[in-house]
Amino acid sequence: MTHHCHAPGCKRPCPPRWLMCRECWATVPDAMQREVCRTVKLRGPYCDASWAPWWRAQAHANHAAAVARERSAGRPRDPRGDRWLARELAFADELDRKEKP
Repeated sequence: MTHHCHAPGCKRPCPPRWLMCRECWATVPDAMQREVCRTVKLRGPYCDASWAPWWRAQAHANHAAAVARERSAGRPRDPRGDRWLARELAFADELDRKEKP
């Protein structure tokens, strides 16, 4: 099984250490890219509160890539993307409440 891009709508293969393929990552604003890279280093070994900042950052980056994909294809905004983002951010809030082991 190969790892694939996490940007919604993209299934290109990419290395496991990458969040997205090169093409989708290029559509993410630089500030968001830096935030994903900064927060990945904060994660602990368990999926607890230490993961919450990264979870938020990757959710915003994935949403930005999906919006860029829609724009480039000339498609209207899909409201499911906004609902997906809201669920991802709610999960990050749950992680914030988890204690570290």
